Amino acid sequence: MKISVAVCDDLEEERLQMIRMLQQYGRLHHVEFKIEPFDRGEGFANAVRPGRWDIVLLDIFMPGIDGIEAARRLRAHDRECILIFVTTSLEHGMVSYELQATDYLVKPVAQKDVDAALDWCMREKGERFRTITVRSEWDEVEIPLRNILYIEIKRHTAYIHTTERVIQTPRGMNALEEQINSEDFLRCHRSFLVNQRFIHRMDKRDFVMENGDLVPIGSSDAAAMRQKFMDWVFLQSWKTGKSVELF
Repeated sequence: MKISVAVCDDLEEERLQMIRMLQQYGRLHHVEFKIEPFDRGEGFANAVRPGRWDIVLLDIFMPGIDGIEAARRLRAHDRECILIFVTTSLEHGMVSYELQATDYLVKPVAQKDVDAALDWCMREKGERFRTITVRSEWDEVEIPLRNILYIEIKRHTAYIHTTERVIQTPRGMNALEEQINSEDFLRCHRSFLVNQRFIHRMDKRDFVMENGDLVPIGSSDAAAMRQKFMDWVFLQSWKTGKSVELF
C-alpha cells in the first residue's frame, strides 16, 4: 500500500521526528509512505493540488501563513484528503470542524499518538488508499481509485480517465468493475463506469464531470441510474455535511 503524505512544520527537529514516526509505522504495518516535507505554510499552500496527498499533517502555529490559513487553501482545492493538525493547543476546535480535520496531535507528539491516528485512518478511510494495477503497453501501472474520473470501453480497450492522464489497457468492463468493487463507482452505461465523486451535476442524458467531460447515462435504465446517484449523493451529504448540486 502506498500513501502520499505532506508534513508541514517550521521546526526542523519536530518535522524530522514526525517523518521518522511515519516511517516507523510504515515498517510495522507494511505501508509505503511517500512523504513531502514543508518548512513553511507558504511553500505548502503553493504546492496544493487536487488529489496530491492522502494525508496532511499540518502544524498550526507557524510564521507567515499559519496552519489554519494553509488548511483553508488546501480545502479550496481538495475536500477529500485526511487533514490532521499538529499543535500545542486545542483552542481551534470550531475551525477544525469547518476545515474537516480528522484529528489533533498535541505536541510533544509520541509514537503512540501517531500510531493511533494512522490506525483510525486505515480503518475508516481505507477505501481512499485502494489501487488497481493494469497493463498499459509494456508496463504495469498502479492507479489509485481516488484518481479515476471514469472508464470508457472502446473496441475491446479500456480508456481509464484519471486526474492526470488517460491510461489504455486491454481489459473488459466487467473485469475492471469487479476489480474496483467500490460503492463510489456507478456503471451508468454498458460502456462507462463513473466515479461519482467527480460528478459535478446531472443532465437529462449525461453526467457532467468536474473537468467538463460528459459521461452518458444508459437510456434503457436512466431512471434507475439517476436514482442510484441521488442516493449516493444524499449519503455523502449526510456523512460530510457538504451539499452537492444534482441538476
